[in-house]
Amino acid sequence: MTESNKVFFPNLEGLRFFAFFVVFVNHATHSLGYFNHSNKYAFINLHFFKNGDLGVSFFFVLSGFLITYLLLKEKELSGKINIKNFYLRRILRIWPVYFLVVALCLIVFPRLGNLVPGWFPISVDTSSLNPLFYLTFTGNFDYLVNGISNVMIGVLWSVSIEEQFYLFWPLIIAFVPKKHLLKTFIAIILGAIAFRFFCTQGGNAMIIKYHSLSCMSDLAMGAVIAYLSCNEHFIERIKKIPRFVIVLIYCILLILIPLRFYMWKLGSHYVHLASVAPVIFSFIFAFIILEQNYANNSFYKISNSKLISSFGKYTYGMYCYHMISFFIVLFTFNLMGIKILNMGLSTFLFSVFTSFFLTILISELSYTYFESFFMKLKNKYALIHKE
Repeated sequence: MTESNKVFFPNLEGLRFFAFFVVFVNHATHSLGYFNHSNKYAFINLHFFKNGDLGVSFFFVLSGFLITYLLLKEKELSGKINIKNFYLRRILRIWPVYFLVVALCLIVFPRLGNLVPGWFPISVDTSSLNPLFYLTFTGNFDYLVNGISNVMIGVLWSVSIEEQFYLFWPLIIAFVPKKHLLKTFIAIILGAIAFRFFCTQGGNAMIIKYHSLSCMSDLAMGAVIAYLSCNEHFIERIKKIPRFVIVLIYCILLILIPLRFYMWKLGSHYVHLASVAPVIFSFIFAFIILEQNYANNSFYKISNSKLISSFGKYTYGMYCYHMISFFIVLFTFNLMGIKILNMGLSTFLFSVFTSFFLTILISELSYTYFESFFMKLKNKYALIHKE
């Protein structure tokens, strides 16, 4: 294998873990039953803990960048895209864990129904969802049609969108001439904005967050920077970005995160900003990816944290398994007689840490003894190897 067949972005693993952690915090505050009436906690919870959708958006931008970059490099090296091998790689990476979680949530956990009280914070009931959506990687549409009824399987909605993206993306890279690719990516972003504006029934938050056509702007934004990253002149510009500009972008992000919860105050103009806001955040996320990958003046490279980076390769499993970990912890606590409804701060923090470490443990075991078998098969179908 030559060096030109290897791709390594040392900071992406840490970024991937950070995106997962944002999702984890959001779901922990929602699912673990902490009870606090203080205005201070309510403010922090709403404006900083409830940002799981931004974590998923970051995942999408990151995925769009990496998949597009690998496909472009493959086309550059071999002159074509081996579409069959691409699909095989995605199947071997995504399907084993995905369908394991689907089986647990549709077959195993519902059999615990008699042991799980009706008031339990995390439902095992599947009567309100359509299993066909999850068997066909269209779980996000189950949210839109039937609502959010089972969060353990429901977290797979974003994996469904990724799979839908993988279905047609190699066809675009393979058959659209390179000189038209950037315009194609931008057109997809503009199309997503138009969809949100004209088709979200006045800014319907569910459609904006979960509809495939809405989420495509995040994935296409990642594709834009992947395309630009193949240009040496562009990379040289990123390398020279002053540190104060990098710090400024991060500060803008920290300001925009709480401000986005006040968009509703715009009244009739809410739908305008709600249509564009996802692209503003995905643009900032794209900048962070570029800055972490290429900038010489970064104030901090996340790869400097070896611990966080070491978690990166487990994040797919961590994302898929973390709601199951919450369920296991709460179920165990309830059997032990620990109060899990309106729990106090100490119990809540203990349940969060226990769930977090259980998620890591399950994901590491899954990666080592289950996923690794499929990963080895996956690498046989790769021309470009991601290290």
